[in-house]
Amino acid sequence: MGKLVRKRRFVWFMQTVDAALLLMVWIGVFVGTNITVTDVRSSGRGGALGVVAAVVILALFHRRGIYSGRPTLPRTEEISRLVTSVAIGAATTVVVAQFLDWQVGAWEILVAVPATIVVLTLARGFFRTIVSELTQRDQPERVVVVGGGVEAKEIVDLITTHPEAGFACVGVIGNVDVAEASGLGDRWLGDVEDLVVLMHRHSVSGAIVCSTGFRAEAFRSISSELLDAGYDVQLSTGVTRLWTGRFEVRSLSHEPLVVMGHRRPLSRWELAIKRAIDVVGAVVALLLFAPVMLAVAAAIKLEDRGPVFFRQQRAGKDAEFFGMIKFRSMVTNAEELKAMLAEQNERSGPLFKMTDDPRITRVGRVIRGTSLDELPQLLNVLKGDMSLVGPRPALVEEEAAFDGEMRERFDVRPGITGLWQVEARSNAEFGAYKRLDLHYVENWSLGLDLRILLATAEQTAVSLLLAPVTALLGRNSQEAIRSSEATESDDADSVIDLRERAVARARATPASPPMADDSST
Repeated sequence: MGKLVRKRRFVWFMQTVDAALLLMVWIGVFVGTNITVTDVRSSGRGGALGVVAAVVILALFHRRGIYSGRPTLPRTEEISRLVTSVAIGAATTVVVAQFLDWQVGAWEILVAVPATIVVLTLARGFFRTIVSELTQRDQPERVVVVGGGVEAKEIVDLITTHPEAGFACVGVIGNVDVAEASGLGDRWLGDVEDLVVLMHRHSVSGAIVCSTGFRAEAFRSISSELLDAGYDVQLSTGVTRLWTGRFEVRSLSHEPLVVMGHRRPLSRWELAIKRAIDVVGAVVALLLFAPVMLAVAAAIKLEDRGPVFFRQQRAGKDAEFFGMIKFRSMVTNAEELKAMLAEQNERSGPLFKMTDDPRITRVGRVIRGTSLDELPQLLNVLKGDMSLVGPRPALVEEEAAFDGEMRERFDVRPGITGLWQVEARSNAEFGAYKRLDLHYVENWSLGLDLRILLATAEQTAVSLLLAPVTALLGRNSQEAIRSSEATESDDADSVIDLRERAVARARATPASPPMADDSST
């Protein structure tokens, strides 16, 4: 009950914050600016329209599941629902104003909509970061998977490799022989005949029921039993790598059918628009950051007189190699010092990582902590080797080890930022890296790219502004800001045998071994 109360308080707090921000923005625009209808609409009517906009948008947030809790909405999905709700709320407010014969200016809407999106996105980013820092002890939602076959194994792996979703898998309930055959014998809790008893015994709050694990009668009986006992019930589709937008629930005589959309081939105009966004975005970013880049280059040169840039071969579109460039953040003899620091290696095997690596220069710590070392990759974007959004360019060793499925990521240009960076940037599991990269390739669209860019901007702004807070909370700011902690020499030596990882995961545990921090930056 205590956890339920905390969950309700959390939702109430988020609703209160969103309501306050919505009222501030919309009343501020309608009353404080009155941009295009000065002396036509009274302040009272402007304030009333602001309240209407806030109430409608807040109701749409509820309707679209922004406050639904766990599993936590992916950042890009949350942004998509937020933008859509704000746009519909703005349109509804205009209709209400017209119905009441109150004047609303076009410029007021054009200011209020992006202002709302920016303010709410940043506020949620701040809140997400602060909560993650202050609630390290907060326990995830304990759930069981009902079923024991391949689908159950995939769900267990998904929960295990994506702790950011807020779930913890306690175990599986189903046929013991099927569970053991699927590699879930050590997670088996009992048979479905004792379903409610087992859930109560293990103090779980809900269940994920495998759609392919039971016959229709048993499936319906299990779902009804769980609902009658007051547990949360979520049904898996048995389908992976498809964005939820490609699913549609339709009614056949009031019975639900899930319709799956086809994968749409990329049209020439979409590819042309993506390339135009890359070129324009890279040019604008280079112009904006030119003074910063010059200052960084000068600081690197003055510190040790070494080279300013670090270049490395990476695999791009169609697995063709190119020279990726970034600012150097380590001492020039980093490779020699690595041998001396071997005993302090925090990783097993050929991978090398130190939380406080002495080879990183003073300038390097700053530019890596703020991601400024990645700015030269804008030149790779202009050359056409990279895109602003896409999977991270693979190392030479990775490209050689990728299997047929992973090679699908070479269908698109690699990117400076991507779905993995914004959704699971602190998750070093290879399973998360693989799943999100392939999800991006399977579901690519201009809308997804724009959501990723907006999420990246939110992360960057929040990380920069909260860097002192995260430092005070005792956490390395580099871990809080970047997708992963990377070093140049680590990049060169990250020999990752992906096939061996897959075999180890199948033989040992549902969780995949950690992905090398350096290989994805």
